[in-house]
Amino acid sequence: MMEIHSKNGLVFMVQVDHLTGECVGQAIDHLYGAGAANVQVVSAITKKNRPSYMFFIDCCPASGDAVEAAIASELTSGGWHRISTEHRYQYNDKLKRPVELQYQGESLSLTVEGKRFESGSLRPEHDSVMAMRAAVYEKWGRSVAYDAAYHIAFSVLRDEENSVYQI
Repeated sequence: MMEIHSKNGLVFMVQVDHLTGECVGQAIDHLYGAGAANVQVVSAITKKNRPSYMFFIDCCPASGDAVEAAIASELTSGGWHRISTEHRYQYNDKLKRPVELQYQGESLSLTVEGKRFESGSLRPEHDSVMAMRAAVYEKWGRSVAYDAAYHIAFSVLRDEENSVYQI
């Protein structure tokens, strides 16, 4: 049976209706720099029917004050919610598997990285999928859709042996 693990966390909830898209993007970078583990931004409508964003910012308690300072300075919000949480998660194993991609008789050897969770589910790492796409484009000038590269990476992690795929 899978074991669920816990650790203390913080979630900030901030409604912002006065920033442009460029400012929102810069604020997200600043929040990560202050120690946010995740920043989720959702489009919303205020009670006065104004377009706005809802920020959900997840961090460890040790980063709480720095993240809060970034909320005040970058989101220029007059108020927000700071919610103590219990972060629930499952352990995972980091995986690395070789893959050979072939196109028009040429080969490209790469390593796919991902995670296998206690539940048995698999997930390729985003950076690994992006690296595969970039390597294919660099070698053959051929674009590979993210979804296609993701499915190759997933298959490589699932099969647990050297894999060869045609591009």
